[in-house]
Amino acid sequence: MIQKNRPATKLSKGAIVICIIAFLFTASSIFITYSMNQKAQSMYDHPYTVSNSARAMRSRLLDMKRFSNILITHTFSTDENVETFFQERYTMQNEDIAVIYDRYLGPVEDVDVLRAAMDNLIQQQATAISFSENHSPNEVQAYMETNIYPCYDSVSDALTTIIDFADSKIYSLNEQVQGSGYVSTVLSLVLAFSIIGLTILSNRKEQRSIAALTSRELDLQDALLLAQQASNAKKDFLSRMSHEIRTPMNVIVGMSTIAGAHLDNKNRVEDCLSKIALSSQHLLALINDVLDMSKIEEGKLSVSYEQFHLPQMFEAIVPAIYAQATAKGIAFHCETQEVAYETLIGDALRVNQILLNLLSNAVKFTPKGGSVRLSARQIPLKNGHIKLIFSVEDTGIGMSETFLERLFTPFEQEDGTVSRKYGGTGLGMAITKNLVTLLGGSIHVKSRLGEGSVFTVELPFEVFDQEEKSKECKLENLRVLVVDDDENTCAHASLLLKKMGIDAQWIQRGCDAVQMVLKAHEAYNDYDVCLIDWKMPDMDGIEVTRSIREKLGSDTLIIIISAYDWSEIEHEARQAGANAFVAKPLFESSLYHALSTAMQFESTPEEKPGIQTPSFKGRRFLLVEDNELNREIAIELLKTTDAEIDAAKNGLEAIEQFSASPIGYYDLILMDIQMPIMGGYEASKRIRASAREDAQTVPILTMTANAFREDVEEALLSGMNGHIAKPIDINQLYTMISEALK
Repeated sequence: MIQKNRPATKLSKGAIVICIIAFLFTASSIFITYSMNQKAQSMYDHPYTVSNSARAMRSRLLDMKRFSNILITHTFSTDENVETFFQERYTMQNEDIAVIYDRYLGPVEDVDVLRAAMDNLIQQQATAISFSENHSPNEVQAYMETNIYPCYDSVSDALTTIIDFADSKIYSLNEQVQGSGYVSTVLSLVLAFSIIGLTILSNRKEQRSIAALTSRELDLQDALLLAQQASNAKKDFLSRMSHEIRTPMNVIVGMSTIAGAHLDNKNRVEDCLSKIALSSQHLLALINDVLDMSKIEEGKLSVSYEQFHLPQMFEAIVPAIYAQATAKGIAFHCETQEVAYETLIGDALRVNQILLNLLSNAVKFTPKGGSVRLSARQIPLKNGHIKLIFSVEDTGIGMSETFLERLFTPFEQEDGTVSRKYGGTGLGMAITKNLVTLLGGSIHVKSRLGEGSVFTVELPFEVFDQEEKSKECKLENLRVLVVDDDENTCAHASLLLKKMGIDAQWIQRGCDAVQMVLKAHEAYNDYDVCLIDWKMPDMDGIEVTRSIREKLGSDTLIIIISAYDWSEIEHEARQAGANAFVAKPLFESSLYHALSTAMQFESTPEEKPGIQTPSFKGRRFLLVEDNELNREIAIELLKTTDAEIDAAKNGLEAIEQFSASPIGYYDLILMDIQMPIMGGYEASKRIRASAREDAQTVPILTMTANAFREDVEEALLSGMNGHIAKPIDINQLYTMISEALK
């Protein structure tokens, strides 16, 4: 019996061994799992919390440092506002320091250094507030650089030490958790080979626990990776912005210095001023990009539905882009197709911005000798609506498939080489995409590296149902010759003329056009009108015009087609014998106007106005502006009109001067918005609410850097008559003053 039971005894021992192994494995798995949980929890409770708190302190520190600059400029309204601002930040900073003291796993001396640096900053900042009250901006600037900014740097350095340690701790714990996971996996495999059945029963629960924990190092890793990518993108953006802003600022400062040193050299001063103006426009464009993106992210952009004329919109866009392209040695073409409706209802300003962004980028990223083309066509929709399709095509550097996936993400550019070579904020495409979406449209792009890009924008518009179609001048019997080296332009012009009842002919070479005109004359079948493009490869439009005039005289009317402002060539074209001009892209209305005007011998084109200084002699204006330099500039601009100018530094002074003056003393008030003591909106409301006889009738115009649509609406609601955005457009200023005085 004993021998018969031996196998059972051996089996029992084997089972005991298996149970012991299983118990040990289970115990080790429980320990590893518990350890992994503890380490993961420790990661969240300690270094992760410390890192977040320290980063929040650093962000708040930058905010405090920027705000402290108002002590230099003296632009704060009351001391209480400044002290309240800093006190709130001090409280938040101290709360985060308390969290760091409680959770920091590094040397306690690191936190002691941070506390001491923060206390020193608080003490020095309070001293700076008092110091700024009785000293000039230059003295305050020197004091800040010597005593305050080093304190900010000390706090920042202490935070960097803590952040670096916390981040390294996170990675260390992360590696430990991963190591624990590997050990658990190895033990699972060993036990699986020795006791498959027991492994099947016990490992399922353990594997689920491990999988959950693993999914939790991975989630944390993904979060850290995303945070690092966002941080790097913003860091790159700030670096680019610093470069982009400092470059034109360096030109402005440098050219101002050079101009001041050569006041006796008129040409040198004019050259400096021209470069200052260009750099100022570039700087303004950068600022507008950042402000537009901020408005979009906050959801504050609104859409207007107003009547606008499509040809006028192109007249505002094409000359600017043509000038950019020509300066860079790039060919620019613009064409329209199937445009049945020229007067539409929508937001022309946003469309203008979209097209300028796309076209400016196309010019920027297209090398010399390349080309950029803008085309537009309409597709009719139901219920009095149409879809306007714009296409911007270039032969530039193109984009990779990888970058196309993140093209419309803010702050993104292809790589650092692109940003260094071409500049820019990385916001243009993000702004464009958001504007297109805001207008209910869509945008698509096709591109390959080294092969250029094609952007297609589709936007819906309502058709203006009272568009004028009547034609007073009868043009059906005219014989017209179209001369343009671009076949699409010829075909499009012929189509537009056919709608007017004119069966036109067209030719693509200037020399062939001269021969056609001569043959027609010899056959006693002269052309009544020749539409001749200015830019052609064999003979330009002026040469063709001169040749026709030399051979045939002045019987045939000649209209020059130009893709941009014709003022550059007008004098030469007139001398050659041109009668009129029409701008590209060709529209039915502009072509009809050019033909009818030429046929009636009213051949003077609409000239772009220069600076026409009106006379406001005998008028008295009240200028309200707190900035001394802006006040000086405005006074000088207004003095050229012979008006008498009084000035006030804020809204309260303006009210006092207006109230103390005789009835009708001031013909106009020019009001800034953001001013100390009292701003422009409040001052306007109080003037309108006063009991004076002229309180309701005196015109009030705002001149302000608050340039969004909402700012215009708020100005009107406060009782103002008009809005002029800074930097001041002198023609707009004179025009609005003239209208207000009527």
